[in-house]
Amino acid sequence: MTLESFMIFFGWFAAAAFIGVSTFKIVKVATMPLNLRWEVYPVPHEAKEKRGYGGSYMEDVDWSKKPRAVSIVPEFVEMGAEIFALKKVKTYNVYGIWVFSMAMHWGIYLYLGWLLLLVIGNLIPLSALDILTTVVGLASFILGTFGSLALVVKRMTNADLHLYTAPIDYFNLLFIASFFVTSLVSWLTHFSFAAHKAYIGSVLFLKPTAVPLTVLLGFALFELFMVYMPFTKLIHYFAKYFTFHHSLWDDAFKVKGSVADKKIIAQLAYPVAWSAPHIVAGKTWLEQAQNAATESGKK
Repeated sequence: MTLESFMIFFGWFAAAAFIGVSTFKIVKVATMPLNLRWEVYPVPHEAKEKRGYGGSYMEDVDWSKKPRAVSIVPEFVEMGAEIFALKKVKTYNVYGIWVFSMAMHWGIYLYLGWLLLLVIGNLIPLSALDILTTVVGLASFILGTFGSLALVVKRMTNADLHLYTAPIDYFNLLFIASFFVTSLVSWLTHFSFAAHKAYIGSVLFLKPTAVPLTVLLGFALFELFMVYMPFTKLIHYFAKYFTFHHSLWDDAFKVKGSVADKKIIAQLAYPVAWSAPHIVAGKTWLEQAQNAATESGKK
């Protein structure tokens, strides 16, 4: 097998591995036991007048007998603000990493857009599309390189950040930087994305094409990252939905006999394997709660 043929195979393998493992992880997370709800307001799906001040449908008289005014759209708007503007990082992070993190994330978003443009360019050859591909690609490489490497430096030089930055965090950032840097070098070598477009075409049409090694290296590193990413904590690209929708914003009232009610009953029957002054090992969570209530009544 030639290098060109292997890179065609590896391109399809990386895409299949990313989709397959991500799907498996999504199903696994979706079917895990219920998390403790945060019940922190405001909740985006609440009625507009209550959303403004952090109110709840439970403030209304006889709320359990009334239909709820729930909209999923504000949830997606809020998640969009977090995904594309890193809203919470900007608001709450005290270490000044928002600019660097935004640069890295937008580098990744634009990289995906660049790949899509290369695909379209192989199907619809247009000179205007080539110009757009060049602009998006260069913006991606520059932003991604700056953001990922700046985050490495920031975490190494800030005493507080350095304390809780594990070696794997540095590895992940450098891994991300590697395909941005290599891709940028591959463009600087030829000042063109013609070879990149040719490689994507070879993958699409299963026709081995000779392209420079710098181009292949850039794609190989990105494809390796696609295979690696779903196995790491970087799965927040989908896990964030579950965190927001099921933990942070879930304020639904538990109805007897509902799916949630049955899950809670099943989880209360789980045995506790550890012990503490207030916990008896071997008893279920329900028994722990009943025991705590009994002990409280004796005092």
